Amino acid sequence: MSGLLSKATAAEDATKSELVEEEAKSEAGLLGASIQQSDGPDISTILTSVGWAVIVVGGLLSLQGGSWGLVVVVSVLIVGIGALYGGQFLSEDGVNPTKMGIAAGLAILLTVGPYGLGLFIGAPDTFAVTELEYDEQNDQITFMVRGGINEATATINNISSTGVVTEVWTDTKSLGDNGARFKIPISDFFTGNSETCIYCTDNSLVTYQLVVDDGEGTSSVLDLNTGFTTREVYHAAVQIQDHLTTENSGTGSTGSTTTVVDGLIIDVLAGVMPDDHEPLDGGTHSMSTGEEDAGTLGIVQGDYTIELSVWKGGTKKWTHPTVTVDGYAASYNSGGEFKNGEMTTWLRMGGTSTDLNGILFLHEDDFYAGDGCYTFEIKVTNQYSTSEPVVTESSMKWELQFDRYNNAETNEEKQDSRTYLTC
Repeated sequence: MSGLLSKATAAEDATKSELVEEEAKSEAGLLGASIQQSDGPDISTILTSVGWAVIVVGGLLSLQGGSWGLVVVVSVLIVGIGALYGGQFLSEDGVNPTKMGIAAGLAILLTVGPYGLGLFIGAPDTFAVTELEYDEQNDQITFMVRGGINEATATINNISSTGVVTEVWTDTKSLGDNGARFKIPISDFFTGNSETCIYCTDNSLVTYQLVVDDGEGTSSVLDLNTGFTTREVYHAAVQIQDHLTTENSGTGSTGSTTTVVDGLIIDVLAGVMPDDHEPLDGGTHSMSTGEEDAGTLGIVQGDYTIELSVWKGGTKKWTHPTVTVDGYAASYNSGGEFKNGEMTTWLRMGGTSTDLNGILFLHEDDFYAGDGCYTFEIKVTNQYSTSEPVVTESSMKWELQFDRYNNAETNEEKQDSRTYLTC
């Protein structure tokens, strides 16, 4: 009897043990599933995805043909295949030669295939003009010709206001794997400005057209930027204003304050202006702000120098340092201090003295020779011109009366001496 009871007890204990083990396994399975679900993609999957993404990028670059070059395309291919190999190597199954061979074949087809198609079996009459740049620093136009043609002939024509087309430059280049780059100095084709002043009429204007031909009857035509092909300055102007300094003498109740004219502040302007532009009473000009020609300047993106001189009668009293203009950028050295600005509006000139507010002006001690008529002459020397490279403007003349102002005893006389009438 006791033996039967022992057997029953042992069977019951075994059953309980099995139930506990099954519950533990169930819980472990749920925990493992939970952990597996919470994990992101493994490294193998990530590398494989990156590999195919890199290969797709390689295919897109390959579609650009010679613009990226075979070296870049092959480099991208190697990185992509390397990532695919790494993905298989880290997978549970390891590297499968068959799968790896298929993947590498597809990668080569996707990456190098478009490059080869464009290079070897592309349509012979397909090409494009790209990277057209207006290089102001080197005074030239550059562009690339790419495609399946053997050589390209580039031509620049000028077109007159009456529509007459004239060839002014041409060149032929062979296309390699990376195409052909053309560099055209402005001096090789410039024959005149493309723009004039606002509201002005100029029948001598020309526009420029770039034509690229494959020699088989297919051509591409581009109009060049008219701002860049407006290189020649036709006119220049000056405006002046007097410089006033307050002087104190004495102290206390016996002290006094006196204002004197001790120099001039000078601005210049260069470009294309109405033919009847002129100086005005008061030291201004018809191109000055608020005057009749203001805002009509034809801006020149050129290369030229400006020389400003002040004369009294036939004697030159002062010369400003030469102003150099490159494109729109103007610069000069005034007394060892470098100054710059843009010749798209009035440009403040240098001088010989600086006041307490930092204003640079031409001091009377450096040019003034008594009251009278003074001429402000500008000489512009164009690097690119259609006729004479030098333009001289010497019509800016004003009556200066510094002595009369400084010695005047009434405010009315002081004001009369500051009218700066043209002379």
